[in-house]
Amino acid sequence: MSEYAPVSADPAQRPHWTVGDRLAAFTALLPADPAGPVVLALSDELSPHVQLVYPEALVLVESGRDAAWPDGSRVVAWDGRTPPVRAGSAGLVVVDARRYDRAALATLLSPEGVLAVLGPDGPFLVYPSAESPELVWRRSWPVNMPAGPVPWLRRRLGLSVGRGDAVPRLSLSGVSRPSLADEVLVELQEATGRPGELVGLVTAGHAVLRVRSADGDVAVRLSLTDGDRHDVADRVRADVPAVEPYLAPVVARGRTRGHPWVATRWTPGRRGPLTWPWPRPERQWAVADEVVDVLSARVTGSTGPGWAQAWAEAAHVVPPDVRARWAAALAPLEAELPTAWCHGDLWPGNVLLDGGTSAVIDWDNASEDAVQGLDRLLVPALRALSEPGRNASTEILRFVDDVAPVADAVVGGRRWADWDRPARVALALATVVLYLRNRSLHDLGQEALDTHLAAVAAALEPSGPDDAVVAAAAPAPNVEAARTARGALWLATNGVVVKASQTIVLLTLAAILAPSALGLVALGTLVANISVQLSSLGTASALVYWRGDVQRAARTAVTIGVGMGAGLAVLLWVAAPWLATTLRAEDGGAAVIRGLTVVLPFTAVAAVTNELLRRELRFLRRIIPDTVSSITGAVVAIALVTQGHGVMALVAGQIVQATLTMLLSWVVHPPVRPGWNREDARGLLGYGGPYAGAQLLEIIQLNVDYLIVARVLGAVALGQYSLGFRLAFMPYLMIVVVTTGAAFPYLCRVSGPALGRASTVVMTATLTMVVPLCAGLALFNDDLTLLGDKWSPGVPVVGWLALYAVLLSVGQIVQTALNAGGRPGVAMLLRLSHLVLLLGTLLVVASHGITAVAVGQVVAASLVATLALTLGRIHLPGFSLRGLAVSLRPAAAGVAVMVVAVLGLRALFDVGSPSLSGLLLVGSAGVVAYAGTVWMLDRAHLKEAFQLVRRPS
Repeated sequence: MSEYAPVSADPAQRPHWTVGDRLAAFTALLPADPAGPVVLALSDELSPHVQLVYPEALVLVESGRDAAWPDGSRVVAWDGRTPPVRAGSAGLVVVDARRYDRAALATLLSPEGVLAVLGPDGPFLVYPSAESPELVWRRSWPVNMPAGPVPWLRRRLGLSVGRGDAVPRLSLSGVSRPSLADEVLVELQEATGRPGELVGLVTAGHAVLRVRSADGDVAVRLSLTDGDRHDVADRVRADVPAVEPYLAPVVARGRTRGHPWVATRWTPGRRGPLTWPWPRPERQWAVADEVVDVLSARVTGSTGPGWAQAWAEAAHVVPPDVRARWAAALAPLEAELPTAWCHGDLWPGNVLLDGGTSAVIDWDNASEDAVQGLDRLLVPALRALSEPGRNASTEILRFVDDVAPVADAVVGGRRWADWDRPARVALALATVVLYLRNRSLHDLGQEALDTHLAAVAAALEPSGPDDAVVAAAAPAPNVEAARTARGALWLATNGVVVKASQTIVLLTLAAILAPSALGLVALGTLVANISVQLSSLGTASALVYWRGDVQRAARTAVTIGVGMGAGLAVLLWVAAPWLATTLRAEDGGAAVIRGLTVVLPFTAVAAVTNELLRRELRFLRRIIPDTVSSITGAVVAIALVTQGHGVMALVAGQIVQATLTMLLSWVVHPPVRPGWNREDARGLLGYGGPYAGAQLLEIIQLNVDYLIVARVLGAVALGQYSLGFRLAFMPYLMIVVVTTGAAFPYLCRVSGPALGRASTVVMTATLTMVVPLCAGLALFNDDLTLLGDKWSPGVPVVGWLALYAVLLSVGQIVQTALNAGGRPGVAMLLRLSHLVLLLGTLLVVASHGITAVAVGQVVAASLVATLALTLGRIHLPGFSLRGLAVSLRPAAAGVAVMVVAVLGLRALFDVGSPSLSGLLLVGSAGVVAYAGTVWMLDRAHLKEAFQLVRRPS
């Protein structure tokens, strides 16, 4: 034996019960009865929890480390060389190979000993990390189903591929000895009479063994770190018999080597091959509400003297001095308020569904002395956490002043709306305690804990919180800004793919078909776009702004969208011949209109899912349906057009794209089933009506020129104009639509002057990207003839419409900010003004040709951009025109340098007639000139933007 130095320990900081068995779950696979002493050489995060499993174990720590341990006398500082125990005496050595030399420690083993190594090799994966494990897995074991297909796929790939040291593996070598899991399975077989096979190990408050038998899987909740823990669910079952249908039926129970366990049926059971394998969140939340009602109906007692102190002390993660202040704030609740069981963690992960049955799990945080109905405040707050950047304490405390969402909830024996504000503050604080008592600092993290504490401090401040407290309580803006910036990149990726696909199809059609055929496509697309807006009436987009139960509202939005979509599809099918004749598209126009509008119900269903994902800033999932379906649709269209199917090839591609978008939206997000709530419908239409009106006016405004050109100048002129318009409009579609789409849900989360300032930042970033592209289009507009001389009339159109795209961008960004500020009516009036101005202008100039039409677009857009900036200054506090002008100086200088560079190179190298090589070379030089200028003048902001995009979100 060598000399060793005991490491100090603070008993108050022993492993908290809320960490449970997660960090020690892998020990269920280790020998239950080691043939000799146990030595632990693990990280300071793992060792205290594993020591609870092996109380007599000797724990090694690196020299100089100090930590808290269940038994500090068994902890020694080891220098990595001198053996801490006699060589050849240890029965079990558990080593973290990332920190310790496994070979040196292997010499400690007795001939009958076992070496357990967490390292790069081994059959068991501790996923996703040893310090934050979700499960222990080996090949051939099933993968537990998380919330949806994307998380499941991420987990499946992570388990299959692994990530080196990031996902450690567990290996066992030495004499084969029965593990604790093996002995539990033997006793389970004795209790049930059925043999079983271990096929999973899930980490939770308990270690959960998944055992497969002939008649179904069984979940064995095994307590590893606390042999005295009782199954709280049994107490709830005894006190509240009505909750029995919501509890998993017990198959068997027992105690193996001092570790208690309870076996229940694994939920969900095995499913058929054609059934949706993932639970529906709306059903899980509905079950959670039902359980709250059942628990609240059984009064267990009442509060009294000392209740506040005892309740506050249960939140162990909160510092003692803060708990003392909270106890004082909770004192008014000691006035004999009714108490009842509260679960304290009713979120979908704890509500298991299997067909028509359900099972609520994880009752460890349940309390019988909670003020009656606290779960009625906690569950709506937990629902809000499905949106990134939300904080449970902030959401709970929001109900103090925003009473409406829970006005009728009975809390403490009285309707929430009937309590005065001081009582609501105390009850909300009691709910915060209920939430935090189930949390540990290991899982929560200091930054998140500080946010919770700051939210409560702000609510308890008698004279109103100071700015520092409010800033701490609010979600970190940089986190949401990072999500928005990264979301913009994902949407941009999607935009590039989608628009590139459309452009390739368009250029293929342009090369093969006559201009009149493109005119048919333009007219059919116009009818389809208008119909899409009418089919949803803005209800899908209203979900992004929605204040309330968004899942319930989404079901109503699906009903509205499908009903309107189906009705419009039928109406347009019948009216297609008349529309084609009216629009002078008799030759095939009716078939194009019918083909592009028959999928309106599919589009409406997909839109609801997509907007829910956008609301939650889950942009990666949001783009998957669009990206995959657009590529597939483009391949179909190009294949058919090259086979001589004309414009109907594009129609077929659009049908494939719309259908696949809907199907893929069900893959990245659980399908939203139709439902109906009158109040939700009224609210959705109240916001969505003006929003849809603005979108519809935008479609008309963006296409009224097509109608007028078609009517006045004919299909050939329309084809030439539409190609020029589509090219000039591409920067707007690929950048402005992308950035405003990503920014809208972010802007919905800010208010007051912060909204105006954020809008200025969005406009600056957007125009900095749009302006050089539009300038490039104007400078290289004559290269349009590379597609053929038949397109030469569209050359000046591209130049003028490039300027139009910049002006239109200004109005679009202001309207996005107005919508985020709850003023869709003002945005709609701005759109209406643009339409009226444009319509009047085009009626005057259309007869002069397509170039005159493009000039008319610029005139109308100039007036509207000026009006938009004025309205932004009026309705968006913090929106500064002067600040915007200053922030755009680098972009303006960059464009000036770019123009000089391009014109200079053309003159220097005598680049006259259009050529692809000249376009590439001179165009690249222009890009470098612009980027270099902006970098030199605005380097600090660009670096900040890059850091924001790279920030984990």
